[in-house]
Amino acid sequence: MDLDLFTPDGIFNPSTTGFTIINSYSTKGRSNNTGSVPPDIIFPSSPLPTFTRGDLNIHHPTADPLRTFKEVEITTSSPYFDRATDLGFSLLNTPAVVTLFSMSLIGRPSVLNLGFACPLLTPYFTVWSDPLPSTGSDHIPILLRFEAPLFRAPPPTLNWALTDWGSLESSLKATTSLLPPSLPTTGSLDIWYSTNPATVTSQFAVHTPLKRVTYRSKPWWSELLSMLRKAYFMAIKKAKRDHWSSFLASATPESVWTAKMLAVGSPTAHIPQLPGASTPPELNRALLNHFFPGQPARFPDTILLPFRECLPLSQDVVGWALAHCSPTSGPGPDMTPNSVWKRVHRVSPHLIQDLLAPLVTYGSHPLTLKRADDIVLDKPGKPSYASPSSFRVIVLLQTFSKIIERIMNSRLSCVARATGLLNPHQCGSLAGLSASDAVTTLTHEVMTLQMAATKASTLFHDRKGGFDNLNPSTLCGILRAKGVNPYLVSWSKSCLTGRLCRLLYQGSPRVFAPVSVGTPQESPVSPLLFVIYVSRLHCEIPHGLSLSYVDDFGLTVSSASYRCNIQILQKQYVRLKTRGSRLGVGFSVPKTELIHWRMNRDRDPISNAPVHLHGSLFTPKGEVRWPGYWFSPSISTTPHLVKMLA
Repeated sequence: MDLDLFTPDGIFNPSTTGFTIINSYSTKGRSNNTGSVPPDIIFPSSPLPTFTRGDLNIHHPTADPLRTFKEVEITTSSPYFDRATDLGFSLLNTPAVVTLFSMSLIGRPSVLNLGFACPLLTPYFTVWSDPLPSTGSDHIPILLRFEAPLFRAPPPTLNWALTDWGSLESSLKATTSLLPPSLPTTGSLDIWYSTNPATVTSQFAVHTPLKRVTYRSKPWWSELLSMLRKAYFMAIKKAKRDHWSSFLASATPESVWTAKMLAVGSPTAHIPQLPGASTPPELNRALLNHFFPGQPARFPDTILLPFRECLPLSQDVVGWALAHCSPTSGPGPDMTPNSVWKRVHRVSPHLIQDLLAPLVTYGSHPLTLKRADDIVLDKPGKPSYASPSSFRVIVLLQTFSKIIERIMNSRLSCVARATGLLNPHQCGSLAGLSASDAVTTLTHEVMTLQMAATKASTLFHDRKGGFDNLNPSTLCGILRAKGVNPYLVSWSKSCLTGRLCRLLYQGSPRVFAPVSVGTPQESPVSPLLFVIYVSRLHCEIPHGLSLSYVDDFGLTVSSASYRCNIQILQKQYVRLKTRGSRLGVGFSVPKTELIHWRMNRDRDPISNAPVHLHGSLFTPKGEVRWPGYWFSPSISTTPHLVKMLA
């Protein structure tokens, strides 16, 4: 029985309006296949998502690997499984789970009820199980579930390429900003900031048309173009079909695998499907708990007092910050690119200054600017995508927020260097201290230690979730202890607390949720705040060096032997781990690597002495990458390191 389902709204995605279910029953295979449904009927080549199921009465090792097979069983079942493999059908059964329990004492349990999904349907398969009660038959009832993500048309966005800048510039020049409250609180300042920028952004919508829903819904589109487009794509389809037929006709044994790969197609993007999360809200909550663990802190509404000692915000400073904002960076929830704000500043320089000046005066970062879009992407090459760790997020911040964050980053950077907030052995996230500086420092230190006729070793490790584990209160305590201006301390704490994010993926509820996140890594000020926060992890090492590049850490020690180096490294690591626990910062043990440095003139055997950390042994490596450079154990006046350019 072939059941075809159709719906104009789409079943698994808007472009797929059909779905085929093939239900088959075959009698036990005979030599002449009498009473059996042929494989090409059960597994058709269809452009629609196809699900094939039924009591096929065949035995094959793919479905029942624990069974001992007769030759006739393999001969009968192979044509079916070969046909399914050729067309890319996947067996949905859990292998070795029997589906038939004979009611007689003679027959043995076996796997006869099989389910297959074509490549178009496989991404939506979620469950094959047998939890249902018995129906009285010798065949067990099977539950299968196919779930489609929630598809939504993208929200309408403004077409900035068609903005009427002539009319908009005249309107912006006549616009004046509303004054903030005379004695604001955190709540009233948020309300002021959520409404006052609307005097500017509302004009964008008036003078900028919306983008069309699809690339073909243009005002100049006509019926003639529709017919020409249809003929054009039909010609392409015919050319592809003719080329494919010619390719198969001339296929060789060497090209048969290429033909199969082209027929099956490339794998589709993985959609988050986690155990115990069967609904979109549950899935969204599970991803939030993984990427942003902990409970978000709540802060009462307090009165804000102006900081008289803060530097005033000038139009030139705003222009400098905008000049350093990339015009091509992806906008966040505000959907306004940096290029628009740059032009607004050129037309009416006082507007952005008036909006940002109160934030500096009161040392506050409003809730409106703390919203971010987090795009969930799957990590390629993972063996399983049933865990949140198989995905990563890219954070898109509000473009307007990046202006004030860049200004504060510049001011805090000057203060950090002057007050000793940074360790001299920290590199990265700081102007003038790049990865090459970290590599040069490490190479020079190793060569200096070797010149003293000692053995040098380095332990490389990575901080685990450093940005996410930054504690705002601890950071503010560090800033106050160094005498940082109070308005910078107040703004830093306000910027790091009360943030909201919206996870974006297929089926996402697209709702903002509070997150307990230290600092978003894509923020202009986040890297600086992070290196300030972890500066206390650096400690003095006798005859060695503690060096870091952002969250990549290296401990270098030296002594008379590599065995002694191992003991020193283990003690230093315990010391480093203790300091990290006080800051809530851990280290990723699987990413730990060890290298024993050698000189070209060394004649001693290569040392394989491992380091013991957290119950695991880490043997020395022949090559180590840190950070973006490859190191080998042999270092001379011309160090063996090659930068990865890819």
